[in-house]
Amino acid sequence: MVAYNSASDTLQAWLVRLLLALLIGTLAGVIAYLSARAIGAAWLLLNQQSLIEATRQALQQGGLADTNLRALRLAAEAEQNRIAELSAWFSLGMAFLAAVVTFVRLERLQQ
Repeated sequence: MVAYNSASDTLQAWLVRLLLALLIGTLAGVIAYLSARAIGAAWLLLNQQSLIEATRQALQQGGLADTNLRALRLAAEAEQNRIAELSAWFSLGMAFLAAVVTFVRLERLQQ
């Protein structure tokens, strides 16, 4: 015969709620990361018009433009790296917040 163990059932239910909260937090973090990267890419495109214009001039003239394309490209890459880092931190924060809120709500529903 199988004995009913209330403590193990309670622990199992708690672990299921914890895993569900972590899953929801992870999904929220992925969505936050992708959204932040998209917003950052649009912002970068709008703020890097000088690089786009210098590149266009260089292509039209067949040589180097008056501006320093390498310096503009390095500045754009640095800004892109900063946006990637900010997106990662934002997504981690959102994942943590979503996991905690989900877990608290599931615990309240259980009681």
